[in-house]
Amino acid sequence: MKGGIIMRDYIRTITEVPDRRQELASQLEASADRICDLQERLMDGTDKLKPAEYDRLLDAYRAELVRYDRLDREMETLEEPKKAKRYKEMQQRQNRENREKINY
Repeated sequence: MKGGIIMRDYIRTITEVPDRRQELASQLEASADRICDLQERLMDGTDKLKPAEYDRLLDAYRAELVRYDRLDREMETLEEPKKAKRYKEMQQRQNRENREKINY
């Protein structure tokens, strides 16, 4: 690949996670502001807008909702690692089963 970063050479380090979380929080806030603005424009201008302009605003609103959901899901995965909880429960179950076994 010319002039770019090859993804296999890039590994996110632990120190970058808080930075990514902060970046996502700011993007999430900006997206929420855009959603509110688009909602206001859609609600206020239903009788004033041409159908094509209304459809364009509605498409922008839907796209912003999708973007907001994607950012929210990524933020959620950064805040609570799901595998750690699952592995902890699995380890506790395995320890319990080992204690219940009869040792000769």
